[in-house]
Amino acid sequence: MECDENMKPVSGSKTALWLLCAMLIAACCISCGPQVIKGRPPFISISGMSQIENRLSVDFDIRNQNDVPMTIDRVDITVTVNDVELARNNRKFDLVVGANSAERVQVEELPDEFSRSLLDSLESGEVKSLPFDLKGKVHTVEDGDLAFEHKGYLYPVPGKPDHFRAAVTQAQGLQREEKY
Repeated sequence: MECDENMKPVSGSKTALWLLCAMLIAACCISCGPQVIKGRPPFISISGMSQIENRLSVDFDIRNQNDVPMTIDRVDITVTVNDVELARNNRKFDLVVGANSAERVQVEELPDEFSRSLLDSLESGEVKSLPFDLKGKVHTVEDGDLAFEHKGYLYPVPGKPDHFRAAVTQAQGLQREEKY
């Protein structure tokens, strides 16, 4: 058997270099692959509010910012205006929000006299807007407790008496609550 002079055995250092290059290429391919977003809290906002026949109805949009479905089994949402609790939803839930989608939740309450007077002052034009704080947390089967906090303003809806809309101006606390 004859050996070609151009064929030489590969040394250990060349094998190590080849293996290192292969691992670098594999790591590059993995890091550039699709990234699945998960573990983010939902973005909860006020999509509408109305005061009809002494009842306050608040619609909340719950937006899943993850690339995987989110199963919410408990929700605690509080809306305060000038340090007065305007609406609160604290209950067990059975809600699945699809990946990168939203669901709407409605809360109806009998507001106290002061809360009604705040919304009446907004409706009458006595004040142009009302600052609100939206705080709370949801418990998901996948990630546990996820807290959120938003600040914004309530405005009357033109042409729709006793209907209000919200504009978020600042979002804080979009983080997972860690248990120590």
